[in-house]
Amino acid sequence: MKPVLITTLIGVASIIILLPVANALTPRSDFSDNVSTYRLFDSTKVCGDHLCKPGEWNKWINNLFSSQIKKFSDLIGMKSPSSNSVKNTSYDTKNTIHTSSGDISRINTFGIDDGRFTSIISVTNKGPFDVNHIVISQATPDVKILKAWITPQWDSSIDLYQTSFDTSKTSLTQGQTLNIIIVTDGKPAFSLETLASN
Repeated sequence: MKPVLITTLIGVASIIILLPVANALTPRSDFSDNVSTYRLFDSTKVCGDHLCKPGEWNKWINNLFSSQIKKFSDLIGMKSPSSNSVKNTSYDTKNTIHTSSGDISRINTFGIDDGRFTSIISVTNKGPFDVNHIVISQATPDVKILKAWITPQWDSSIDLYQTSFDTSKTSLTQGQTLNIIIVTDGKPAFSLETLASN
């Protein structure tokens, strides 16, 4: 039985290796290690099947990300947070030039191994100023923030119960929603403390 199985596996592997690969993609002309579908400093972005119009890419990415979260939440039976977990914010701080108003429009929290939780927090800028400074606090006692990030354009600074995000490369414009990922060592409760322009 084993010789027949080995012979069959070798035959199948040979066929897979020798068959030509079907490929409808454009042949590669750049053989450096800098291959990506997104260029950080290039203004040309692709929205589905066409080049994006100004401002369209951020909306397209947020819609895509939100639909994936919704499908995943429905799949595992999670519900959206109740309205009392959404907090409006408009705070003055000494280190900022302009403060903006906004809120947490959605929080999805998933339990992972070792008692840790990953939260996807959607923050919406409802104010007139472009935002490049965001502060989020975690209010559950004895639950600490372990990691936090948005995108490579945003730098994060983590305190035990608070994280702040700053950027000079992009901004959260009026009406735009940004998704933030925060990992904690217990089940968290988040509030938006600051949306500001430095």
